[in-house]
Amino acid sequence: MTRGASMPQQQEHARLVARAADIEAIRSVRRLQHQWGHLAEVGDVTAMGALFADDARLVLPPHDVTGRTEIDRLIAQQFGAASGGFDLRLMLSPVITVAADGRSARGRWHELALSVRAGQDGVWSGGIHENVYVKRGDGWLIAEMHLFPQFSGTHLEEWRNLAADTAEVPFHFSPTQAGTPIPARLTDPSDSDASRHLNEWADALVDEGLVRNLVNAYAFYMDRKSWDDVADLFAPDATLVRDDQSARGRDAIRSLLEQIGPQGLRDGELFDHLQTMPIVTFGDGGDSASVRTIELTIVASHGDRAVWSYAVCEIEVDRVEGRWMISTMRIAERAHADHARGWAGEGSEVLPGRPAGGSGEGLAVALGPATRSEPGGDDGSLDLVAAATSLDRALAFDAAENLSCAYGYFLDEARWPETAELFARDGWKELSFIGTYIGRDRIRDSLIGRYGTTPRKPDFLPIHQKLQPYVTVSADGRSAQVRLKMLQVNSGWDRPASIVTGVYENQAVLEDGVWRLHGMDLEYLTLTSWADGWVDTPPDAAQMFAPDPEAIAAFSPAPDAPLRGERFAPYPLVAPLGFHFCNPVSGRSPALLLDWSDGRFDLRPAR
Repeated sequence: MTRGASMPQQQEHARLVARAADIEAIRSVRRLQHQWGHLAEVGDVTAMGALFADDARLVLPPHDVTGRTEIDRLIAQQFGAASGGFDLRLMLSPVITVAADGRSARGRWHELALSVRAGQDGVWSGGIHENVYVKRGDGWLIAEMHLFPQFSGTHLEEWRNLAADTAEVPFHFSPTQAGTPIPARLTDPSDSDASRHLNEWADALVDEGLVRNLVNAYAFYMDRKSWDDVADLFAPDATLVRDDQSARGRDAIRSLLEQIGPQGLRDGELFDHLQTMPIVTFGDGGDSASVRTIELTIVASHGDRAVWSYAVCEIEVDRVEGRWMISTMRIAERAHADHARGWAGEGSEVLPGRPAGGSGEGLAVALGPATRSEPGGDDGSLDLVAAATSLDRALAFDAAENLSCAYGYFLDEARWPETAELFARDGWKELSFIGTYIGRDRIRDSLIGRYGTTPRKPDFLPIHQKLQPYVTVSADGRSAQVRLKMLQVNSGWDRPASIVTGVYENQAVLEDGVWRLHGMDLEYLTLTSWADGWVDTPPDAAQMFAPDPEAIAAFSPAPDAPLRGERFAPYPLVAPLGFHFCNPVSGRSPALLLDWSDGRFDLRPAR
């Protein structure tokens, strides 16, 4: 603080420094868990072990070990690189909460895993992590990683639940705690540090959210083959490298994208690019950053074929005239397989260890600390009001994602009171296939009316995985809109597997000091059984989990407003899909721009 600052100013400064450190803790925990996934993919068991505290615990059933020596041994046994194969461990749907002292945190994640060994079909598996993290010195480490496995199976045989009675995984958070990611804790002004740089620190935390937005916008535009919007995200002299093809400059990048096919998603096409586990590292000065992601893709043509693949993306971004733009993007495919033939079938290919761009430097950067710039300035440059606003905006990114993911976890377990409690008092939610309900109590009653009061069926897991958040935060940091991709993995004990994809457009508000969902709009895109795999999806597949038309018409309580979009997943048709944001670089408006809503809206014109 400046010399002569009053005691209230010193107290406010200490509070804001603690708040910045707690937001940094959320980012560090997310980074730590994403590093685990990236390291598993390359089989670096030594670096995986280094993510743990010396006295940590690792539970990978049936194994339960404590201490680094045993943890290192178990990791080597479970994740040692296999020639001609890979371990893809995607960490999705984070709900992260920081403890009152700021020295520990907890995180809940969905793990979606694909393990392939040379000459063998791939094995899909999944479960929930409930993990504990601790701050040791200036860094964060894993104190306990506890995986609760839920389903598994080979690609061709489909996955199944691991037990006929799949128990609920204990929650580390309540709805209110999900909306309060960091504590309101007492601070001592004498503990305050980084006084000259609080404003820059707060702004950098906002920038991290904006950089993630940029990368996720790329994926959302790719999904729709919106080549104009994809190209706009690149700086004028940027470079795009896709395996052995490269282009420099926006026009060349646009031409390279056209080689995939003409602009615009056509009926019968699925072109999903799911960006997962982004690791953001800022360069000196704070005006550049590198991002490493793992991209899972599902490309299908109805009546023809469907292909799974995954790639490593290494992305460089720069701030140009106040806006973040992509300066370099390198995409290196690691593996692909025909859905109908599996990972050992004809046409499958695995390229383990192939570094994006041929260097692998991106992984080394991603494994390093989340460096923050060391800006200049003197004590007189501190602006507490501006710092407070920036920190409110920074936290909004994390709170909006927390709430959206917490919703999925409570929904999965048929916890309707907790699901409704995530919403603001006057919040609204679309009830799938039925209509829109406005108000927390109405939301709860609609869920009970649809599903009853009984717990989740023990032999069925409807797993709503959320990823790829694009968060638009208000200027005052008290409200936000968030777009997320949904990859719903349905698993049963004695029923076939199925997959639902869609897009959430949610709203969040700060209400009485707690973040709550103000609106939730889910647009289903595809619904298919694993056996049909988007190729043989019948016209009525989208109604697999829907009530019959008579039940929809007679549903009680009656909705307060209609659904905003399609009632059923349109695939293999392609329906209009709204965006709440314009292109973050060019400002181009989408064909259907979704404004903030109170839940009352008209149906779109029918197709």
